[in-house]
Amino acid sequence: MDQAELEALMLAQYDTIYAYCWRHVGQQELARDLTQTTFLRFWQHRDRYRHDGRALNYLYTIAGNLCKDWCKRKKPVALEDLPESRRDPGAPSPDQDTALTVRAALAALPFAQRNALLLYYEQGFTAAEIAAITHTTVPAVRYRLHRAKRRLQELLKEELP
Repeated sequence: MDQAELEALMLAQYDTIYAYCWRHVGQQELARDLTQTTFLRFWQHRDRYRHDGRALNYLYTIAGNLCKDWCKRKKPVALEDLPESRRDPGAPSPDQDTALTVRAALAALPFAQRNALLLYYEQGFTAAEIAAITHTTVPAVRYRLHRAKRRLQELLKEELP
């Protein structure tokens, strides 16, 4: 892959990788940094990439690993301490408290479950595609989705009236 192909890939996929990172970390600047690091690592390790049309899977794998590493290092933040700037600027929320509650519930999920949910519902990947991105099996992805939905429902029942 040459530099022109990478630039074309970045133009085509920057927004989707950014949205994926933002959903994991909830901070615009950090999501931008993780997105840029994703493309930088893709470029640095392009010799490992097999040109079989799965560049997007490789990008999601890199971004997922970066987000997972960040989630391991982050310190917990109380829901009341979340600034308004953590809301997705492109998605208007009629009820900010509910949006923050859902965001906090998502953050409480284990990374693998949250990752499966975001890839499936936010990015529109199938279970098979998620399995390829996360280097796991389709049944494992389905199990993670099932457990994540159940746990998310439990957390939201506790928080929402």
